[in-house]
Formats: sequence, structure tokens, C-alpha cells
Amino acid sequence: MKSSSAITRCSLLLLLLPLFGCGAVLNPYHENFNCQARDDSGRCIDTPAAYDEAVGNRQAAKGKEAASRRQVDEARFARLAELLKEPRTPMIAPPQIVRVLILPYKGDGDLFMSRYAYLQVEPAKWVLTGIDEDSLPK
Repeated sequence: MKSSSAITRCSLLLLLLPLFGCGAVLNPYHENFNCQARDDSGRCIDTPAAYDEAVGNRQAAKGKEAASRRQVDEARFARLAELLKEPRTPMIAPPQIVRVLILPYKGDGDLFMSRYAYLQVEPAKWVLTGIDEDSLPK
């Protein structure tokens, strides 16, 4: 009888041990979660506030980037307008390039894999000038 009650007590203790396993007796860590960050290592804020701050900083950075990009574009357009207003400013039109896909094929026992070839359809041309390149001596 004594052994059955001891077994019952031990089994009851083993069943209740996981329930109290996170208690102060078995947990070596302190539960003081007050932020103790130094001044140079960040701030102590909760997770939602940190997320909102990060998203706000990202949006502010995007706004600054968009403003600087807009200024660069405006400067480019202003310079292009000046070039177009000048009477004899030469400009070059880029060449027309075509990308051709060559599919895989077998030739002389070798397998050639697919690749791209770039072909120049029209060469670059000078525009906004009164000079015809074809009439110039070569």
C-alpha cells in the first residue's frame, strides 16, 4: 500500500512538473524586461512602434530619393532644351541594335546551346546639323 501511494505521488509530481517548469524555481533568467540599452545602442520601444518608425523612415527616404531624382531629371531637361535652342549643336542618334535568339542545334557531333547575337541594323547618325556625313571625304 505504501509503495502504491509513493508511485501515485511520484506520477502526480511528474505530471505537474511541466506545468511549473517555467516558474522561478527552474528558470535561471530574471524576468525584469525593462530596457537597459545604452545611449549609443538604440532606443527602447515596443515592436509596433519600432515597425511604424522603420516604415516611416523608409517612406521619408523614398520621398528624398524621388525629390533628388526629380531635380536631376529637371536639370537634364533644361540642358536638352538649351541644346535644342542652339542653332548648330550636333547630336547623335543611337544605332538600332536587334537581339536575335539562336536556338540550340546539333552540328558535326557537337551540341550548340541557345545564345543571343546582337546585330546592328542602322548605324548611329548625327542629327541637328547641316552636314551630310555621306558627302564628307573618307
